[in-house]
Amino acid sequence: MASSTLPSQPVDLDDTALAAALNAQGVRHLLIAEPTPAYTVLDRASLIGRLAGSTDARLRAALIPLFLRHPEAAEHVPGLVQQLTPATADTLRHLYMAAVYLQRFWLSTLRMHLGDFPLLPDYFGQSHYHLPSPDEKFGEAGLRSLARLYGAATGMDWLSVYNSSMSLVLQQLNLDQMYDGRIAG
Repeated sequence: MASSTLPSQPVDLDDTALAAALNAQGVRHLLIAEPTPAYTVLDRASLIGRLAGSTDARLRAALIPLFLRHPEAAEHVPGLVQQLTPATADTLRHLYMAAVYLQRFWLSTLRMHLGDFPLLPDYFGQSHYHLPSPDEKFGEAGLRSLARLYGAATGMDWLSVYNSSMSLVLQQLNLDQMYDGRIAG
């Protein structure tokens, strides 16, 4: 298992630098039209921790596409949850589990675009939240239960947030495929 520790000296990263770090991971929907400034290269564990702790809701929600594009990053999640503040750990658990359920629901479409990849483990759905298994109804039961749980706590329509994140992932995958086709053709 890879190291999941945050650096002892935090790197001061603004939102633009975090968006640039996401871009380096193939999560491009937060890019701005202006040239991207130089940024500090972050290992995945640090990027995940900083996204979970961001004050910008769009950057926090970018955890979903990050886990869907890079399911191997899941190995960092249990260790990070132990290190983060309680509120930031809750954000990470929440958005990670949204990615788990979305991955199961959209599995065939994601595999069509990304090829074979590991399934995101259910670290928290059943054990922490007491939600349905990701395999129940292709993840839909768990996703709806997670949305209800957080909707009751925040008043937000979390199912729309999850679906918007998935839409962004699929749009980016389609754009990547079109771009790759133009390069190869």
